[in-house]
Amino acid sequence: RKYNLPIDELSFKYNMIPIYRDQAAVTEAAKTVKFGQELPMDLELPSPQDGVLVHGMFMDASRWDNTEMVMEDALPGQMNPMLPVVHFEPQQNYVPNPTLYHSPLYKTGARAGTLSTTGHSTNFVVTVLLPSKRSKDYWIAKGSALLCQLN
Repeated sequence: RKYNLPIDELSFKYNMIPIYRDQAAVTEAAKTVKFGQELPMDLELPSPQDGVLVHGMFMDASRWDNTEMVMEDALPGQMNPMLPVVHFEPQQNYVPNPTLYHSPLYKTGARAGTLSTTGHSTNFVVTVLLPSKRSKDYWIAKGSALLCQLN
């Protein structure tokens, strides 16, 4: 609406911001602010002109490497590490790099649900494109995905 662009020409570019949010701390801090006020912890985040910053997602069968800014294998004993803050930036006629991994984002780790009229599981949210030094097939074989919440 802001730019009067056709909706069918818009898609998201996903920009990782190497900042993490403890959801319990966010929930507690949100109880202390009034309507319309910003959380003090949000002042350290960039304020994008367009799009939205999303936090509170987890990785399954992978982790995020803040140094290389790519997804990597999970560390031993690490089941579901947090994903850093992600800027969902709308782009017109965006053509993503073909090497990006198309990671499914699920509501829960169950990865099951009934099929909706779109043909997707009701547990599926969106595909998030993530950079990696490994092939897409590698991550698909591992079953790598993103989760909104842990079981």
